[in-house]
Amino acid sequence: MKLALSLLLATGCGQALAARLVIWMVGDDKTPRLMQPAVEAYRARHPGVAIEVRDVPWADAMTKYSAALASRRGPDLITASSSYAISLGAKGALVDLNQAAPELARELDRHANPGALRAIRSPDGVLYGAPFDMHVQLQYHRTDLLARAPADWDGFLATARALRAQGHGFAQQWGNTNWLGFYPYLRQSGGAVYDASCRRAIIDSPEAVRALTYYARLYRELQAPTDGWPDADGGLESGAYGLMQSGTWLLSRLDMTHKGLVGKWAAAPLPTGPTGKRTAVLGGTVLAVMRFSPNRELALDFMRTLYQPEVTRRMAEAALQYGGMWLPSGRQDQIAALPLPHRQALLDQLADAEGPPPCPAWMRQDYIVTRAVQRVVLADGDPQTELSRAAAVMSRALAVQGPKP
Repeated sequence: MKLALSLLLATGCGQALAARLVIWMVGDDKTPRLMQPAVEAYRARHPGVAIEVRDVPWADAMTKYSAALASRRGPDLITASSSYAISLGAKGALVDLNQAAPELARELDRHANPGALRAIRSPDGVLYGAPFDMHVQLQYHRTDLLARAPADWDGFLATARALRAQGHGFAQQWGNTNWLGFYPYLRQSGGAVYDASCRRAIIDSPEAVRALTYYARLYRELQAPTDGWPDADGGLESGAYGLMQSGTWLLSRLDMTHKGLVGKWAAAPLPTGPTGKRTAVLGGTVLAVMRFSPNRELALDFMRTLYQPEVTRRMAEAALQYGGMWLPSGRQDQIAALPLPHRQALLDQLADAEGPPPCPAWMRQDYIVTRAVQRVVLADGDPQTELSRAAAVMSRALAVQGPKP
């Protein structure tokens, strides 16, 4: 609320305002400061418009957004995860940029991360907003223990075994033992969760079974920790782990939070799977305009302002200055200029990254995949049996619900 107040006051002393844009951003109370460069650039073009930016906790976001849709009152713009955007878009809550701002949609096609766009474009081509920010998984390793990161699945297991024999384990941090941790292996093996129409689950394909069989080996053979968020970066510093996988946010904070790692670590893309791809899961948020907004044109112009290259670059640079990290998924071309360590590894991985399935049912069904993964990883279940069970449950639900608009 303090930031919202400051942005309102910035409009000028006693000036009569023509309109007010309200933006809800998922995150904590520090998240709205990311918008400050965009707000300043927009205010230069629209001095009579007040802008209020509020934070919305992740745990409350879908409830608040759905309530706003039901009442047709609330924000003009929102940020949300790609899965939230697909779900809200299917309910008619979000503006289709292809129709409302075709020139912006074309710019996104040219400059946005392709995986981020695929994650929010529905099977019928509707574009429910614009990619806002993103993170992907990378390999991190101790350079005094390992000359280079492993390049493929077989090399990864061999390297991790050798490190383990020397007393240095492996840990996965982001998405450990759930669907998110398994998802890169699924895509690297050529598998998918749903068919292209989002009407049938194909999570039990031979490719998916191969991926889960391999993923389980990380825990059965390498004895990787199974808790939800192991202290993998701390373990990298202490030497408990010589190799780990986590998100790209560590690029900007490892040296800051782990002084013992300075000069002793490197980052690399994930190992390639059987298809020759090193696909990582792409997490992040989307910026979208609510269909009930009375200020739709002003909101769309705010988006046009934000996706100007100099504005997104200032946003990314400002985040780094206060110790955060904001990677503009809608203007991926600006990342190459950011002062980040191991930037090439980041760029290489961003070239092969996929978001969650762009299917409205995914938010209601992701737990089914997680349950199958955990039955295999934690309870020695059979990959084919558990994935077939998951696919049957998911497909039955899709058949009952019917295709989504």
